[in-house]
Amino acid sequence: MTAAAGRENLLVLSGDGPPPKAFDAPLAAGALAIVPQSELDDARLAAARGLVTTMHLDQVDFARRSAALEAFFDRGGRLAFMGHLARPFLPELAPFVPLGAGRRADFALVALGEHAVFEGLDRARLETRRGVAGFYGRGHAPPPPGGRALTGVGPQAAPIDWVWERPAGGALLMHAGNDLWTVCDEPSVNVALAERIVTWCAGATA
Repeated sequence: MTAAAGRENLLVLSGDGPPPKAFDAPLAAGALAIVPQSELDDARLAAARGLVTTMHLDQVDFARRSAALEAFFDRGGRLAFMGHLARPFLPELAPFVPLGAGRRADFALVALGEHAVFEGLDRARLETRRGVAGFYGRGHAPPPPGGRALTGVGPQAAPIDWVWERPAGGALLMHAGNDLWTVCDEPSVNVALAERIVTWCAGATA
């Protein structure tokens, strides 16, 4: 099932600050709308085709909405989730697993699969920010059966990024680290990642 045409894509903000600058273009074009998490009720979810959450998400609140989220996915909704999954909101999901010692080699990134969000992007460009490794992420959330790994981290290439086409409908793009639009020193790359995430949530890319 694909996301229904005419429904809105929502960037869920869980704090009082402004939206990230990387989303300026889709916001200005009307391709994305801001919703405070406190206003993300069942009716707003029912009107959404795509959701983007940030690492600041109140996961306790989000997990309480599991029935509404299942209905969102059943309708073909797509969710791009950022951060450490501590409170799984679907029964198929598992919580975040941290990396081990945190040596430089533990933060190496490797491409494991193709996806529109990462198309043409060398993952090595995302390994450090201001010369510091580990900003991209320091662990992974195990993908459910049928999930497709996109980026591996560390010597074991643990799947820090994956996409799951849910059998009952909808899709989940998981990034178990800092917000993807903040991980690179190159602003153009951060903007590209943000805009590609919105495009994917809209169902325009696989």
